[in-house]
This record gives sequence, structure tokens and C-alpha cells, in this order.
Amino acid sequence: MSLIDDYRLLEIPTHASAHEAKTAFRRLARLYHPDKNPGIDTTEHFQRLQAAYQNVLDAIKTNTPNTNWKPYQFTQASATHAPRYAHYSSSSDKEQAAFIKERQQAYEEMKRNSAQQEKTRNEAIKNARNTFNEKRVKALYEEAFKASKGFSSKGFHSEEHKERQPEDAAPFTQFDIPPYDNFVDEPAPSAHYSVKKPIRLHAAKAAFRTVTYLACFAAGIYATLYWQDSAQSNSPESHTTPYISGLYPQYRSGINYTLVNTKLFAEPDTNTKQLISIPALVDLQGIKEQGDWLTVRYQGISGWVQAQDIGFGSAQNALETGCIGQPGIAPRHGQLMGSATGHSRLRILNQLQQTSILQFQSYDGLPPFSIYLRAGQAYAANFIPRGRYRLVLETGSLYHQACNQFLFNDTNQVVLNDVEFASTEQSLTLRN
Repeated sequence: MSLIDDYRLLEIPTHASAHEAKTAFRRLARLYHPDKNPGIDTTEHFQRLQAAYQNVLDAIKTNTPNTNWKPYQFTQASATHAPRYAHYSSSSDKEQAAFIKERQQAYEEMKRNSAQQEKTRNEAIKNARNTFNEKRVKALYEEAFKASKGFSSKGFHSEEHKERQPEDAAPFTQFDIPPYDNFVDEPAPSAHYSVKKPIRLHAAKAAFRTVTYLACFAAGIYATLYWQDSAQSNSPESHTTPYISGLYPQYRSGINYTLVNTKLFAEPDTNTKQLISIPALVDLQGIKEQGDWLTVRYQGISGWVQAQDIGFGSAQNALETGCIGQPGIAPRHGQLMGSATGHSRLRILNQLQQTSILQFQSYDGLPPFSIYLRAGQAYAANFIPRGRYRLVLETGSLYHQACNQFLFNDTNQVVLNDVEFASTEQSLTLRN
């Protein structure tokens, strides 16, 4: 948004003074303040008013020339011009109306024909599907009926089994139901009778045992793989931040250090000659970055190393801070680091020229949390829990995810001590 848009947002002329700008800003602030509009979210418009007021003040203080600014005026057609079409014919209008009516009738007829064809097609598909389903059910019924002929109340009996039955055995009825005397409790006979189990029962039990063994075996393999995966996920190496190509190229020139045993090549290619092997956590001099390769100098020898094996800064600084590994992508503006669920509000007017982290340290024993702020960007925090806090500002460059701090130029200072957040909105201005 340009400076003239800021003047228009404040509803003041471009030649207004600082006093007029301040008066207009206070009037609009009382009108659009979030506390005065509980039913409407005016936070974004209020922040735009703050930014516009600051830009106008800076322009007035620096005496920015604005006398030649004029809003753009669109040209308008003259109302006195003659109409474009001065003559018309009633006969041509009637012919055009008849033509349109004829086309409309043709379109309606086409729609009726299409609907009739679609209805006929759907009925044909439905009849064919019903016929197919009827044939399939009939075939299944006939197959089941044929298979049921070999079964009885005592299991499966084939023709060969019938031939082996004793001749004096009582014949079965049509449904093969044993007589009532078979269900009466009698003393066990002295003679031993062999019991023949149905063939299908043996097969079912064998299949059940096989499936059970296979299921137990598969469960054991799955438990082993799950334990190995869980052990790998809990190891320290699994939580390292992955390498991102092209991240922070401005910090590749200067002191860097090796993350692992690194091979120094003569050319940026793993198939070329290897000069030496550099041990882990050793400082080297970075010269130039080219893609995923980095030109370095180590003990007087220059060569190429893979950028994914090189960390930012010195090895001593990494060991002291615990920021070992790749830094990862920086958080977005206003990202909450930690947990905070509340309704107190803080308006932050950020005029810092570097990235920063605003830490909230609770006097009431609540979990601490932080807000990541990019340089020169304001933010409205509407989630602060009620209570008393100490606000600590941490500034620096190159944020590292592993240790949640800046690698370079890391400074801390207390900006507010023992401030209470309640229903009233607080405001904070951050300056260098």
C-alpha cells in the first residue's frame, strides 16, 4: 500500500500536518478499537490504521514531497452525445422474435427426445440386470441342492460309504433322522464301537489349526517390526532436522563445521577423486556454495564437500549451545511455541530490524510460552492466559529448531517485569 493510500485511510489531505494526522488517528482509533466493537473483528483494520499513522508521521518528519499528488480521475462519456442507433425497423424485430421462438421450440423438442431415450436405456439396463441376477441365483440354488444330497444328520455319506454299512442296519427315512431311542440314556455297551467322524469336520479342524498358527506367526513378526520401528523412532538420530537445499546461503561463507565424517572431493561429484576424509565436529573454512555442494578449505587443502554434512557456525559454539545439526525452516510470523489458551490480548508494534522471540515467563506457575516475530511486522496476540508475567525479548539471527534459539548474535533482555494480563488489552512497542 502506497503513502497516498495511508493518507486516504486516515481521511486527511496530503498536505496535513502532524497534529492533524494525530487527531485523525485518535478519532479513527476510538471508532475502530476492538474493545468498542465486541461483535465485529476490527483488529486487522485497527492495525492498518496504526501502520498508516506511523508511515504518515515518518513522511512528515522527513519532509517527503507530496504537493503533486492527485487522485486519478476517470474520463466519463458526455451525456449530450447522440444515441448510437437512431433508426430501427419493426419488421426485422418481428422476424427475429419468430426466429428465436422457433429455436426455443426446437430446443424443447430435443430435450423431450433425449429424456425419452434416456428412460428407454435405463429400462433396458434394468431388465438385463434382473435377468442376469435371476439366472445367477438359480444356478447357485441348483448347485447347493446337488451338494446337499450327500449330507445327512450323521455327516457326509457317499455311495462307497453306503456299501460298507452292515446289511442289518436300519434304513434311514427321507430326511435321514435317527429314531427316538437313540436319544435315550442307556448303559454303555461292553463292546467297543469305532466312531467314524465326517470327512468335512476333519478338514475344517485342520484348516482352523493352520490359520491359527499362521496368525500367531504373523502377529509375532508384526510385533518384532513394531518394536524395532519404535526403538528407531526413540533414538536421538531419528529426531534430527532434515537437510533443506538452499537454506541460509549467506551463512555458508565463513566458519562452518562437519556433522559427520565428511569426504573432501576434488570436484563436486562423488565419482571423482577423494582427497581426504575430515572427521566430525571439526571447523573448516567455507568459500562458496554451488547447489548441494560447498567449496571449503581444511588444513591448507581446498575441495568440495556435500552441504548436507556441514553445519552452520563453529563446532565449539554448537557443543556449548547444543545446536548440533541442520537448523530447519524458521517459524512463521506470530507462531506460538509452547501451549497457551486464554483470552487476554496484547498488541505488539514491532519496529525491530531483526527477528526476535518474545518469551512469557509466568509468575503463577503456568507453562512458559514464546511468540516468534519477524523483523518490522506487528502482531496481535489474543490467546494469553490470565495472570502475571515477565516478558523477555530474545533477538538474533539464524533460528535453530533443535535448541529453540538463535545461533548468531543471540541477546536477551527483559522488556516488561511483573505485568498482569486480564480483560483489559495491553500494548507493547519493540524498538532497537
